[in-house]
Amino acid sequence: MEAKRLSRLCVYENQLYGLGYRYIAGLDEAGRGSLAGPLVASAVILDREKLLIENIDDSKKLCPAARQTVFKTIMNSCLSWSVAEVSPATIDEVHISKANALAFERAIDKLHIKPDIILSDYFKTHTGIESIPLPKGESVSVSIAAASIIAKVTRDRIMVGLDHDFPEYGFGGHKGYGTKHHLLTLQKYGPCEIHRLSFTGVLS
Repeated sequence: MEAKRLSRLCVYENQLYGLGYRYIAGLDEAGRGSLAGPLVASAVILDREKLLIENIDDSKKLCPAARQTVFKTIMNSCLSWSVAEVSPATIDEVHISKANALAFERAIDKLHIKPDIILSDYFKTHTGIESIPLPKGESVSVSIAAASIIAKVTRDRIMVGLDHDFPEYGFGGHKGYGTKHHLLTLQKYGPCEIHRLSFTGVLS
């Protein structure tokens, strides 16, 4: 069953390789719906000979320990990877959709190998490189799944670090999302400098 699942995740990549594409970048983000912290995007170009990464999946379907393991495998086997951040202040200034596009553009620009084509989760990119947006992309493309894991693990680490700077909010646990505990701390302390003031629930 696992072999069949992994094979299904590689369908888009194998079709594109068959059409002559060489460097396929998967692109995804983490933190779009969070009330605090940066939006983090990742771009990953996997090695064609190492697509079948054990246990790779949509980052949201993996427990933290599994994500860490797959994260290390991706980092050690891919051809190129990058991460890019967009700050809470910029998100407030340009709004989340434009911030998402900006994060995607920055992640692609930071790859040390220029991709021939981009597979992105849901949103079409505007980088001048051919791109294919895939709904629920992290569940149907191994490249996007890889990017989702890199973005999620990177952002979680950032939020754990910010937890030390702003311990009253509990960022290390909820990672900035609108949990009951987070909303209660916002009511008690008000927003801090890493909150997204334009998001519903941050300002009472």
